[in-house]
This record gives sequence, structure tokens and C-alpha cells, in this order.
Amino acid sequence: MTVKETLSKERKIIIIAVFIMFLLLTLFYKWQLITSSGYLFLGNESYKSKDYDESLKNYKYAAAIDGNRNTTYLAKLKRSEIFYSHGLLDEAEKELKMAIKEIKNDFKAYEVMGDVYYAKRDISDSISCYEKAIELKDKEEINIKLAKSFMAEGNIGKANDIFLKLYSENNHNIAISYYLGLLDFYRNESYNDYFQEVEKVNDANYKEKINKIKEYLDNYGNIKNEVYSNILIADLYNTINEPYLAIGKSELAINESPDYRDAFIVLGKSNFIIGDYKKSYESFNKAFELDSHNPEISFWLGSVYEKLDPVHK
Repeated sequence: MTVKETLSKERKIIIIAVFIMFLLLTLFYKWQLITSSGYLFLGNESYKSKDYDESLKNYKYAAAIDGNRNTTYLAKLKRSEIFYSHGLLDEAEKELKMAIKEIKNDFKAYEVMGDVYYAKRDISDSISCYEKAIELKDKEEINIKLAKSFMAEGNIGKANDIFLKLYSENNHNIAISYYLGLLDFYRNESYNDYFQEVEKVNDANYKEKINKIKEYLDNYGNIKNEVYSNILIADLYNTINEPYLAIGKSELAINESPDYRDAFIVLGKSNFIIGDYKKSYESFNKAFELDSHNPEISFWLGSVYEKLDPVHK
């Protein structure tokens, strides 16, 4: 066999080997796609049946097989949603960061990340995430979350502007009318047109809250003492589960009267509702310094202390 024939034969062997390798890689990639998609499907089915442990496992396999970016992204996103719904916020944040590395232009990951940061009381970060989500897909429900984040930050004007814009686009959303009513009440302490709109709908979710606001106005609407009025309104906001607005009113009262015991009690309750037990303890402790014989303060101090983890005790 000549040298030329030998080289030709070797070339054919190389071509065949490359072809076989290419075929095997293609088949392996197809297997990855099918397998990862299969685990994603199983995860979705487990999620529907509320078997969250099984779904977490299947989503983990779907992401680990590394079929394609979309599958990995969806698996990470679903894992983050499960962790978030169970209050495992650090785990949810970790999954979301990995999901965003896979796909950077889907609004949903930023929306859920905003939810996580809001729950962790990292309000500036929640605002950034919601704004990014809206930039990618302008949805009414995300705008509502953004406005509530500005409320939590104490930026009442910005929150009001967002709700007004949403109201001009859809004045049939009862949640938008309700929050516009709350913000108007925050400034003017009156039963406004937005509350009247909400009352007409007769929604059970809002009826009790509206009735509590009306009851407050019937009993305390004519109080002239601004500090006392702010504390009563803050306590009302706690009662209707709007603790961030309660914090704003409590802090106004404390700024005017730094030794006002009840202001620290209400502020402590607000932070307790939010889950910021360290700040809650600080407020109740200050109230205790002002009135060490008050049994309510002692009760709350004990309750908050039990919630604090060992690092903060």
C-alpha cells in the first residue's frame, strides 16, 4: 500500500470517528433535553398536587441535567417560588440569582425577587426589582407591588402617583381604589371618595377594614391633638394590617413627642407585624424605660424576645 493510500485511509477513519462523535454528542444533547424536560414536567405535576418536596427534587434534577437555559431557568424559578411561599427567603433569593444568570430578560424572576426582598424588608432592593420587572413587562399587579414598596419606604407621594396612574387606566380594580383611599386618609384623615367606591363593591376582603376606618372617624375624627391623633391612626393601620403606614404615623408622633410611651408601643406592634423583631424589641424596651409598671409592655417584650433568634438576644 502506498503512502498516499495509507493517508487516504487514515483520513477516512478520522472523518468517520468525527461523525460518530458528533452523532453521540447530538444524541446525548437530545437525551439531556428530553430528560430535563421530563423532570420539569414531573415537578409541575407535583407542584399542582401540592407535593412541594417532590417538586423541589424534580426541579433540582431538571436544572442539574443542564438541558438548555430555558429549562434550567424555569426549574430555578419554580424552586424559588416554593421556597418563598414557605418563608425560606435566603434559599429563594439564591435560586433566583441563578435563574437570572440563565435568562436575564424575563420579568417573572425580577418580580419574585422583588417579593423576596419585600418580605426580607429590603425595600430599596424590592423597588429596584419591581422597576426592572415593569421595564420588561408592564403589568398592573407589579405596579401595585411597586407602589406598596414605596409606601413601605415612606414615600407616600410616589406611591400615590403610581396608584393614580393605575386608577386612570383601570378604575374598576378595588385594590387600587382602596390604597388610594388609604393614602388620602393618611394625609387628610377623612372618609374619601375612594373609600366610598370600595364600600359600594361590598367586597368581604375590604368591608371589615372600611368599617374600622369609619368607626375610627366616628369616635376620634374630631381630635385636635396631632400627636395623639397620629398614634390612634397608627394603631388603626396596625389593626387593618398596614404596618408600614403605621410606622410612618408613629414616627411622626415620636418626632413631636420623643417620650410618648404609647408611640413606642404602637411602633413596636408595627414592627412585630412586619417581622422585624429586633426593631420591635427596641421599641418596646424604650416604652418599658418610660413605664416599667405597664403589664402590656411586659407582655409584648416577652413575646418579641421569644421571636428573636440567638444572634440578636
